[in-house]
Amino acid sequence: MVREKRRYSCRPPFRRMMMIAFLYSFLITSTVSAMEYVLNAASIEQFKGGIRYDGEDELIIEIEDDVTISSNCNVGIESTAPVTIRSPAGRTLTIIVDSDEEFLYGIKAPSITIESGRIDITVHGENSSGRSNAFGICAESGNVTISGGSVFTTVETASHKNKGIYALRFINISGGLVNTYQRGGSNTFGLDGGNVETESTDDGVIISGGQVVVNSSGAAARNYGIDSKFGTVKISGDAVVFIREDESGRADNFAYNKNVTTISGGNAVVFASVGGHYILREDAILTQNATLLPGGTFEIPAGRTLGLSGEAYLAQPEGAPLLFGEGYGAFEYAGSVPDGNGTVIYAGEEPTQQASAPMAGLLAGLGAAVLLRRKQ
Repeated sequence: MVREKRRYSCRPPFRRMMMIAFLYSFLITSTVSAMEYVLNAASIEQFKGGIRYDGEDELIIEIEDDVTISSNCNVGIESTAPVTIRSPAGRTLTIIVDSDEEFLYGIKAPSITIESGRIDITVHGENSSGRSNAFGICAESGNVTISGGSVFTTVETASHKNKGIYALRFINISGGLVNTYQRGGSNTFGLDGGNVETESTDDGVIISGGQVVVNSSGAAARNYGIDSKFGTVKISGDAVVFIREDESGRADNFAYNKNVTTISGGNAVVFASVGGHYILREDAILTQNATLLPGGTFEIPAGRTLGLSGEAYLAQPEGAPLLFGEGYGAFEYAGSVPDGNGTVIYAGEEPTQQASAPMAGLLAGLGAAVLLRRKQ
């Protein structure tokens, strides 16, 4: 289903008594239009092989049902105008791109905004030329903004570069769940923003909320977790970030770039791993519910402290050791309780068995989803 929305806006006069200015303002009111594609069980037949939009108006994609786009060309969704994706109903848009073309994209547009719903992108390909690139999400001239919902990208090709989320200017994550898994080729990048010739420090990767999981591995030369070529990487707010690269490349391997990365505010929890344990990078207080990743070992190093706020829970699944105490750093929590399924719940307030059980189920679901994406 395709429908066009018109948005109207006007700028009010500065002074109530200036009637002439008011009339002038009214007359020059600008009209901003947007094209809307609604994806549901009825309309997906039209879009199942991919979406190509070459209009000038913003493209809004609303997901009403769980739907799948499967493309054997080089792109799943391509737009010449900025794209906004949302699903107030919380539905899932699955995008699969499987092609041996030189440049591959799950979503490609000047700028991309994701507000709600679940976006699940998989990109596969075998082109191994020296200039081939594959992207889960690519904002080729602007920004990627994620404020809610969940975004999963799996980019596994033989390309020169495999990138989960790329933006020429900035990647801004303020909420939701973001999980990028990129593997193979010559180079892998999880989040890559600020790749601009102007070397503007205003560009880069900005994470101020939500939960972000990055896993870069298997590249022949470099594995980058989060990077910004000319900009900066800023992590703040109540964000929870897990970054991993497997140190399999020959050079320039890092989970995050210490030269451009800042972690500020005291509530941003950042664990990063370079082929070993996930290490807590700065002192932090966890203020949102989170779960450790199954299959990882998490370490609070000596001299650092991780605390829990009164309402926050940290779930430790079975097979995800958390190292603290003697020989390690401090973990400050009010109490802990097992959920009966191998998960231990650490709480900022003294927990009860009854209260922790449903919370453990919720958090374990996040861990299972992350583990599933890693296995795939």
